[in-house]
Amino acid sequence: MGHRVLLPGWVSATLLLALAALPAALAANSSGRWWGIVNVASSTNLLTDSKSLQLVLEPSLQLLSRKQRRLIRQNPGILHSVSGGLQSAVRECKWQFRNRRWNCPTASGPHLFGKIVNRGCRETAFIFAITSAGVTHSVARSCSEGSIESCTCDYRRRGPGGPDWHWGGCSDNIDFGRLFGREFVDSGEKGRDLRFLMNLHNNEAGRTTVFSEMRQECKCHGMSGSCTVRTCWMRLPTLRAVGDVLRDRFDGASRVLYGNRGSNRASRAELLRLEPEDPAHKPPSPHDLVYFEKSPNFCTYSGRLGTAGTAGRACNSSSPALDGCELLCCGRGHRTRTQRVTERCNCTFHWCCHVSCRNCTHTRVLHECL
Repeated sequence: MGHRVLLPGWVSATLLLALAALPAALAANSSGRWWGIVNVASSTNLLTDSKSLQLVLEPSLQLLSRKQRRLIRQNPGILHSVSGGLQSAVRECKWQFRNRRWNCPTASGPHLFGKIVNRGCRETAFIFAITSAGVTHSVARSCSEGSIESCTCDYRRRGPGGPDWHWGGCSDNIDFGRLFGREFVDSGEKGRDLRFLMNLHNNEAGRTTVFSEMRQECKCHGMSGSCTVRTCWMRLPTLRAVGDVLRDRFDGASRVLYGNRGSNRASRAELLRLEPEDPAHKPPSPHDLVYFEKSPNFCTYSGRLGTAGTAGRACNSSSPALDGCELLCCGRGHRTRTQRVTERCNCTFHWCCHVSCRNCTHTRVLHECL
């Protein structure tokens, strides 16, 4: 287990200045390079200064832009929240696509999601949305938990809310999470092209989904367990709920192109907008995911496209859905094999205090794509 080293304030201040002065060539100017800090939350190479500001002296921090590093310095405690939110987003991405040809593969190093992010397809849209949502979700929750020095619970809702309830408690600080997420995540995007607009739109769609899925929670007060008065606050949804919504929007994503108003009076900002590729379709809403390029089929390995293929993937021989062997294996067929598995079973708790179990062996039938 790693040890934290407590350094004098002047040493940490020097490190902060050195960190801020990293060469511009090391700054993250390409989309998604900040994803390389995914393992910061589990890093053991930490330094803590006199203000409890955590720094990580590892190459992945060089992947952050100057603005991103400044935001981290200004919000002590937020680095681990960002990294933790990214880790949760990766797990959610893998869960949502576990039964599809593209199953959200990841790699170590700065190129977390591989070459797929260089394309403007649906999968890229989901990656940007879920990682943006993960940061907003994690930061908003960390505020209410007291893990970040620069924010707290959202206490703005106060007083009566209805005839039999009032605002109180500790609401998750979604406004701070959205604001920080927009400043931190979007600052990694550079340019004014279609890819830039697509990534910014999907980043915002992720944050908007977290906000729109928030729910009111209440606690009852009264004599003998009655609920004559309730105290209520706003609670974040689970990231699984956010992932479910974004996965549905992935399936219904809008294909877009670069819009141009064709007016000399329009400002540059007004000219930067997305339009549906099909004029008969409505413009994408802030909740929609957008893309501009058809996805690869993900059936076979391609080093150029960065697709691993589905050979060797487990499939469901009785399912007609996407996890079925016919679709997942792309018509190549599948092999079936048996595997003997020994597991603990028939466990019994004995007072006090141990559990005894038997070992049960059974045969499992596995189907794998050719």
